[in-house]
Amino acid sequence: MNRIRFTPQADRDFIEIYQYIASDNIAAADRHHELLRSRCLDLVDQPRIGTKRDEIKPGLRSVAEGDYVIFYRIEDQDRVAILRLLHAKRDITKLTFSES
Repeated sequence: MNRIRFTPQADRDFIEIYQYIASDNIAAADRHHELLRSRCLDLVDQPRIGTKRDEIKPGLRSVAEGDYVIFYRIEDQDRVAILRLLHAKRDITKLTFSES
C-alpha cells in the first residue's frame, strides 16, 4: 500500500519550487527538492507532528521545511496526503487546498 499521496497541485508546487531555485543554482534545487521530499516522507511515520490548520480547511495540517510549508492531511492511520508546498511568505488566504 502506498502510504503517501501527492495531489496534482502538490506535484505542480514541487516543480515550480524546483524551477525557481534551479534558475539560479541547479545543485541547490536538487538538494532542496530532496529535503522537501524527505520531510514529506517523514510525515508518514509521524503524521501528527504538524500543526493543525483547521482555520484554513478542516483536517489540514502543516509542517515547515526551511522557507517552505508543507500542507497535508492524515487520510487514515497509514496514509498521508500532501496537498500543497508553499513558500512561508505566501498569502495562503487566497489559495485552494484541493484533494484532487
